[in-house]
Amino acid sequence: MSGAGAAAAPEAPAASRSTLAERLLAVPITARGAGLAAAALALLAAGWVWGYPELAAIGAAAALACVAAGSVIAARPRLSVERTVHPDRVSVGHTATVQLNVTNTGRWRAVNARAVDAYGGTGIETRRVAVPLARLRPGKSASASYTITAERRGVVDAGPLGIGKRDLLGLAATAGNFGPSGRLWIHPRLHQLARTPDGLARSLEGTADKIEQGSQTFHALREYVIGDELRHVHWRTSARIGKLMVKEHLDTSLPTVAIAIDDRPGSWPAEPVPNPLKDPFEAACEAAYSVLTACFRAEYHAALVPASGATVSGAGRDSYGDLLAELAPNATDTLDAYVARLTAARYGDTLVWITGTEPPTDRLALLKRAYPTVIAVHLATGLPASASLVGGLPTVRAGDGDQFAAAWNSGGTRL
Repeated sequence: MSGAGAAAAPEAPAASRSTLAERLLAVPITARGAGLAAAALALLAAGWVWGYPELAAIGAAAALACVAAGSVIAARPRLSVERTVHPDRVSVGHTATVQLNVTNTGRWRAVNARAVDAYGGTGIETRRVAVPLARLRPGKSASASYTITAERRGVVDAGPLGIGKRDLLGLAATAGNFGPSGRLWIHPRLHQLARTPDGLARSLEGTADKIEQGSQTFHALREYVIGDELRHVHWRTSARIGKLMVKEHLDTSLPTVAIAIDDRPGSWPAEPVPNPLKDPFEAACEAAYSVLTACFRAEYHAALVPASGATVSGAGRDSYGDLLAELAPNATDTLDAYVARLTAARYGDTLVWITGTEPPTDRLALLKRAYPTVIAVHLATGLPASASLVGGLPTVRAGDGDQFAAAWNSGGTRL
């Protein structure tokens, strides 16, 4: 037993030296560090060959400085990063706050580093924010926050937190990422619509006597939100998945509205518009979001059915906004396949068709067999705002989201 222990004892320092050597080799050396290391080797060689102890001493000091810099940088800090984005869903023009809490979980070393957080997304320029991180002692925490302004629709990913270390002489530097990322959904701008897309199926007694969540026909299960009645909780499903689920009912006497966004590339300009507020596809997303909100306000059931196939129906408003935030004109379906899917599924009794080209009146006429009421929306840059009957179909035309709201409110749904 003692012999085995004595034989094993010397291996630990060797492993330790090997680990330290690997860390030192992985340390990024700056130009200053590389120059000093070269000078140290030259001075040591000159002092040894020519017999000048002074040169050897200076070279040894320079080499020691390089080793010290490497040892400081090679020690990776132990940090715990907590991140919150509040709110995590906003509309264009609003702001969200990213809150960071950084804790030094190490036991011996204080952390004195430069921290940078980056955020960006598809179609959204990546931006970097310096996060003040003063000398952080073991067990201590530091908090920082910054604001994200929602300039255009999309999904923004913030983080992870990047922390860079550099020794006092600037001989070596390293960087690493810590903590999770956070996500911010930027929903389209919302325009207040005074009219709702009423279909043929109407409430005979209005909405004043309708019970919240409906009282006629079971439609779907969704996650519980504050304000839901406990008598609508589906306890068996809630126990199985571990969170409260409520039964959502559909009042069949009220209109059911389907919003169809033709997000095929051929329906929108190939070149992006510099001003996102004037981009026709952005206006389409704003129009869809505004119509959906008007339906929710009137307690109508609504479905969002883009050509790309990601359908949302019977969910909360955030789910519709999230889909619109991620939507891009890249659907691969043909127009005929899209129309066939809408006809077969029959998502409601009222269809709002949103496109960036001249509405296909012949296809929309076929859709009237499944949807008694069909409303066409044509959005294009520079298009004069109007609401008129085209081929027997109510058609709203506009150049941007503001003009769409004005044309819609002027009577686009009751022609």
